[in-house]
Amino acid sequence: MKLHLFIVLAATGMSVCAQTNEVPKVKVIGDRVSLRAKPDVNSELLDRAMRGEEMELLGATNGWVAVQAPDSLNFWVAAKYIQNGVVQADKLNVRSGPSPNYNVVAVVNKGDALALRGEFNEWLKIAPPSGSLVWISDEFVERIVPPQPEPAAAPEPEPVAVAAEPVAAPGPVAVAPPPNEDELKPLLLVLDKSREQGLPDEIPGVLRRANPGFYKLVLIVGDMEEPICLVRGNEAQLNGYLNRSMLIKGKKYWAKDVDIPIITPDKIHLDPILSD
Repeated sequence: MKLHLFIVLAATGMSVCAQTNEVPKVKVIGDRVSLRAKPDVNSELLDRAMRGEEMELLGATNGWVAVQAPDSLNFWVAAKYIQNGVVQADKLNVRSGPSPNYNVVAVVNKGDALALRGEFNEWLKIAPPSGSLVWISDEFVERIVPPQPEPAAAPEPEPVAVAAEPVAAPGPVAVAPPPNEDELKPLLLVLDKSREQGLPDEIPGVLRRANPGFYKLVLIVGDMEEPICLVRGNEAQLNGYLNRSMLIKGKKYWAKDVDIPIITPDKIHLDPILSD
C-alpha cells in the first residue's frame, strides 16, 4: 500500500538511507508542534507533535517536511468502496475527516487492506495507511543521520548516468551543455534493458521536487496530484521553475523498479496552452 509520492522517493532513494537500509527520519525539536494536512500555516490542523518524537520522513518542500502520519490519528474513507476491510475501487482517497470537504492525506489502491476503527454515517474510520502525508514546519525538526555502515565488497549494478542539460531562460529555449560536468552529479540507476531507451517525448505537468537530484512532473486533479514522470536536471536552474506549469521536451528513459519514466529536458515551455 503506497502513495505515488512514496514510490518516487523510495525508487530514487536517499543516499544515507540506501547505504544503511534504514528509513530516513526526523526528530521534533519544538513543543506541541502543529501537524497539518498541507504545507501551509493556514491548512487544517490534524494533531500536535511533542519534543523528541521521531517520525518517518517522506519528503520536503518550501520550508515544510512531509512525515508519515502517526498511528494516533484517525483517517476516513467512503464506506461504499470498502468490503471486509479491502479497497474495491481502483484508487480511493483517504481523507482527514468523514466528508469530501476534508483534505486528502493518502490514496489507496484496489486490493489494499485497511485497519478499520469505526464508522460514521457513510464513512469508515481507519488507521493511517503507509504513505499518509502530514506536514510539519522544517523549523521545528532536525534530520536524524544514521551511522555509516562498514563498506561491503559486492558487485555494483550497471550504473547509468541520467543527467539533463541545464535549462537556460524561461520560455521555449534549447538547453546548452553544462560548462562543468562535475556541477551535476548523476544519480546511478539501472536501466530496464527490456524497454526502448532515449526516445524523444513531450510531457506536460506541474514541476515539484521529488528527492535530492530529482524533480517530478505531476498532473493535478482536484486535491490529488498524480506523478507523471521524474525529471533529472540542473538543481540551481530547475528550482526557479518549482510549482510552475510546463511542457518538457526531451529524451525518455526507463529504470528498473520505477513505474514512471525519467525525462532529461532539451526544451522547456513554461505555462503552455494545451489543447484537449
